Formats: sequence, C-alpha cells, structure tokens
Amino acid sequence: MKIRRTYTALEKRLLGKRYSSRAIAAQVGDARLLWRLFLAQLTEFGHGPDELGAFEAEADAHQALMGGRADGVAQKTLTLAERDALIHDGWVWVQKVVATLSIPARTDADCATRLNAAMPVEDLDLGTAIDALAGILKDKMAGLSPAIPAQARLDEAPALRQSLAGIFSTAKDAKQLPVVDTAELDERDGELYLRMRDLYEAGRAAIRAGLIDRPLANFRFTHLRHGRTRANDPAVDPTPAQ
Repeated sequence: MKIRRTYTALEKRLLGKRYSSRAIAAQVGDARLLWRLFLAQLTEFGHGPDELGAFEAEADAHQALMGGRADGVAQKTLTLAERDALIHDGWVWVQKVVATLSIPARTDADCATRLNAAMPVEDLDLGTAIDALAGILKDKMAGLSPAIPAQARLDEAPALRQSLAGIFSTAKDAKQLPVVDTAELDERDGELYLRMRDLYEAGRAAIRAGLIDRPLANFRFTHLRHGRTRANDPAVDPTPAQ
C-alpha cells in the first residue's frame, strides 16, 4: 500500500506546476469516461456518484478557468520541459546515491535506517531527500571504495538543491517561474491529478478483485509525464548481517 498524506493548497499548486493544463484536461476526459462506465464497481471502493459529481464539478471549473487564462496556459506549457529536466536530474542523483549507500546498508544498521527515512516518495520530497542523502553519504564515504565518485555526488548536491528550490519554493516562485498568473489553475491541476490518482488506484483494486474486466493499464495515467517514486520499491533491511 502507498503511504497516505495530506496536501495543502500550496502543495497542490506545486504538483500542478508539473503538468500541462491541457494534458490534465485530456486525462480528465479519460477518467470521467471510466468512472461513469464502472460507477457501480468503483462505488464499492469509495468512488461513488457523489465523488464522481464532485470530480466533474472540479473538472468543469478547471475547463472554465483554462478558457479565461489562455495566455497563462501557454506560458505554463512552455516551461514544463525545463522543469521536467531539473526534476529528472534530481531523481537520477537520488538513484545514484541510494544505490551507492545500499551496499554499506547491508551491514550497517544506522546507514540502512537513515537511508529508508531519506528516500523520497514524490517530486516534492526531492529537496529534503537530497539534503538527507548527502549527509549520509558524507558520513559513510570513508567506508566506500575509492573508485566510487562519492565526492562528485557531494559536490553536485548544492547546485542541484538550489535548482530544485527554484521550482519548489514559494519565496522564489514569483521571481523564477513565469506562471504566477496561473496559481489558481496550478492548484486545480494538482487537485485533479490527486483525484485521478486515487480513482486509478481504486480501479486497479477493482480489477484485481475481479469486479472489472479490463487491463490494469486502463487505470493509469496516459497523458501525463510524472516523476519516479519509490512507493512500491523494497525497503532496505535495517538489520545488519550477523
């Protein structure tokens, strides 16, 4: 099961910045059709007619807002490639460091425990994860092979962290991102993304339970590019080898 968490309005806005509003709208169209088609089955998993009605109202408000902010939508779309590249770099750095630290974690309980706590779940977690992983890497670097570029990873961390702060920081938001006028639209993008994510999880659960006869892929995002998560990755065993 995935870890559950609450989302503030700001966090929804930050999530929404990751995706084109047009892509969100296209995904909403697919989700709406699936929800209506399998309403009875999805109701068994907490996604009934009231939830569908709330989703459709949110989708209609999103569509109306898009119509009134055509210039802002275009600006937002133009910045997505740059944001995607920065976030991709963040995940690559994390994956390199996690793989490096997984080796000493097999025999070092402190390393394993800290590593499990530091690994990010979503894009929003990348900044704090990089800080935490850099700290672990610095502490454990003496036990690594000299051939491993641990110092290079540490040298990369500050600049990478600063770049990510340009995306996930309210203080720098207005100065660094040319999408200030789309704040409300970003928040609705994030809200719809979260609702669809929950819907798709419920749909896949219904398929596994034998209530819906469709491939699991029908209940997945097809219009959105989204960041890698560790929600289904195995944790590192915090117990050292005996």
